[in-house]
Amino acid sequence: MNAPLGDESSAWYTHGVAEALYRKWRPKTFDEVVGQEHVTTTLKNQVATGRIGHAYLFVGSRGCGKTTSARIFAKEVNIAGMDPDAPRTRQIAEAIGEGRALDVIEIDAASHTGVDDIREIRDRVGFQPSELRYKVYIIDEVHMLSTAAFNALLKTLEEPPPHVIFILATTDPQKIPATVLSRCQRFNFRRVPSEKIVGRLRQLCEAEGIEADDHALRLIARHATGSLRDAVSLLDQLASSSSMRITAADVREALGATDAATVRALVEGLIACDPAAGFDAIQQALDQGADARQVARQTVEHLRALMQVKMSRAAGASASHGADSFGEAERIELAAQAEKLSMAQLARAVRAFSEAINEMRAAADAQLSLEMAYLDCIIFPEDQSAVAPSPSPVAHRTADAPPKAQPTATPEAVPAPATGSAPAASAQPAQAGGELTYEALKGQWQQFIREVNATNKPAAALLRSCDLHAVSGGVVYLHAHHDIPLTRLQEPKNKASVVATLNRMFNGRYDIRVSLQHSQAEFEPDDDPVLKAARRMGGTVRQ
Repeated sequence: MNAPLGDESSAWYTHGVAEALYRKWRPKTFDEVVGQEHVTTTLKNQVATGRIGHAYLFVGSRGCGKTTSARIFAKEVNIAGMDPDAPRTRQIAEAIGEGRALDVIEIDAASHTGVDDIREIRDRVGFQPSELRYKVYIIDEVHMLSTAAFNALLKTLEEPPPHVIFILATTDPQKIPATVLSRCQRFNFRRVPSEKIVGRLRQLCEAEGIEADDHALRLIARHATGSLRDAVSLLDQLASSSSMRITAADVREALGATDAATVRALVEGLIACDPAAGFDAIQQALDQGADARQVARQTVEHLRALMQVKMSRAAGASASHGADSFGEAERIELAAQAEKLSMAQLARAVRAFSEAINEMRAAADAQLSLEMAYLDCIIFPEDQSAVAPSPSPVAHRTADAPPKAQPTATPEAVPAPATGSAPAASAQPAQAGGELTYEALKGQWQQFIREVNATNKPAAALLRSCDLHAVSGGVVYLHAHHDIPLTRLQEPKNKASVVATLNRMFNGRYDIRVSLQHSQAEFEPDDDPVLKAARRMGGTVRQ
């Protein structure tokens, strides 16, 4: 319940209870709102000229100042023309700022979605304000209202009484009916730039006696992704847990993040197409207590900064464009790395690590998803021959393996081409083997891997460490370069994805068999990227 003006019963709110920094330092005037000058300037002009609208829509991401600006606007329209030093003016301002003013009504649409809640508002708007000049309704997360509730609100928004102002706030304007949007003045709140978040955090640190280095504040701002409220909340948490002294290591530990040097080493490994370097960087980050998903996010952020630097340089702009959350030394390193990667490589890497973040939500082994994303970046289908040379079809046919390309134990495979008019007979794997030939599968091998990649990225990465050996009796025989694809491709999930794609592409019923490749003439272990990474991590090769 809102208390009447002047009621001191709410004094408990700030006495005896530790107040969160984001509430203690919430802006009280438009001049204190950070990063939204394009909005606050217009609202101040409207108050100064008396051209007050009847309905406003504030749109923006979380923590960018929508609700705070709505409260300030409600205060400014109600004290406009009054002596700012008068006790009555200060009393009104304090009551609105603390949520005690009866004529400023805040409603959370996420918990009041029904038509009855809006009908109650509609029935009350006709009454004059009890104490203030305007009755202001602030409806937060308005996109959560039901269709019936929007319809009930529509007429009131169109022709409200002159003493009523509606301020609607939302993070998802696409869900608001066009009939409601057309009746509001829309203001788009931007994400707060990292530099301004850092500046605001410095002010709070000085006021609260918190010691924090610039690197720590930049890490906080970068993690907040434009939400000043999130940044202040994280600063409050760190100050409480580290006795008012905050270092970059404290921030990384709280976020489950790794240091910038590890992320740079990961990207350097990507530049060099060196699996071992990337695997070492990932293992080092996780050994230090970092979260695999957070490492993937940091990598995406770093790669995105490289893309922005590369685009800005191509356009003749400053290299710091798009990398304002990094220090000067970091921006120099970004520019150097950006020169070594093409835009296509960067785009592929951003997609791979972004998809890995989503996969980690359900993955049993988050580290494997991260490692597979890294391998996807450096082992391209079109570059497969350069990374792990594939033997020629002749070498495959002469290789030492149980099955041969010309089967002798499957007589039913011979008449299948001559009786191809009987599709029902292809239900048997042996007949399917007569339809699919080694040459047909070899010709579409890269396309086959891409199809597998669309449904199971780890399985596709494992296939790139295998060679097609033979097709016989409805069975596709693969030679694995080493133990990792040999064991992983036999896991039910991976094998099911490969077999399903094989059946779909070639319209039959097939199976796969994977064996370890023994011939050194066919494969040189030192050339395989996964095996090199395993060796760097202490693994050995089974002969």
